[in-house]
Amino acid sequence: MQGLSPRLQAVLGFCRSLHTRKSGVLADIGTDHAYLPIAAIRHGVCSRAIACDLHPGPLAIAVENIRDAELADKIETRLGDGLVPLIPGESDYIVIAGMGGMRIRNIILEGIKQAQLAKRLVLQPQHDTALLRKSLHEAGFEIEGERLAHEIVSGKEHFYVVLAARYTGEVTTWSEREYFLGKYLIEEASKDFLAYVASEKEKIKKYIASIRNESALADAQKRLQWLS
Repeated sequence: MQGLSPRLQAVLGFCRSLHTRKSGVLADIGTDHAYLPIAAIRHGVCSRAIACDLHPGPLAIAVENIRDAELADKIETRLGDGLVPLIPGESDYIVIAGMGGMRIRNIILEGIKQAQLAKRLVLQPQHDTALLRKSLHEAGFEIEGERLAHEIVSGKEHFYVVLAARYTGEVTTWSEREYFLGKYLIEEASKDFLAYVASEKEKIKKYIASIRNESALADAQKRLQWLS
């Protein structure tokens, strides 16, 4: 059984910090090989888990991993797209990790009842994070906190945002800079956040040097200013 990557450790840590009752049910959307639900059960984050995936191949491997971990009585696997396999209200925590922010947004909107009735959503977008933050607010979800995960992949440094949200029905509005960088991350200004800002600055500078489109250039320069 493989250990969790720093990215998934951050997701699990956020779930643990939000955990309020041992009988909670965690649903992992796009579970792949079910590493997260297995770790969640073993660490007492939840008493039962639902591992969902759109693709039969990864889900078959998930079934084997769950059986090898002797947790088949506590982790159920379901084949299906997004939140469709879930019954509204059956999961306390819904995790959607390792997808683009736009994909995560679409999953939430297409399964809005399931998302609204969960106690928390724990989300880890790979990109389009600002879009996801704004979309959550527009759909009546409150972002309660964010964390950064730091990971080295093939010698390259990567930063991942993990955020928690819950449905309140009220529409919140942040500034463009807060949507871009994350209001809570800005306020905390952790060591990882400062390294993340420095990394993003270098990416945008390289991008600016390569583009000629005036509109794209102006947008990139605005983002660079937000990082200053």
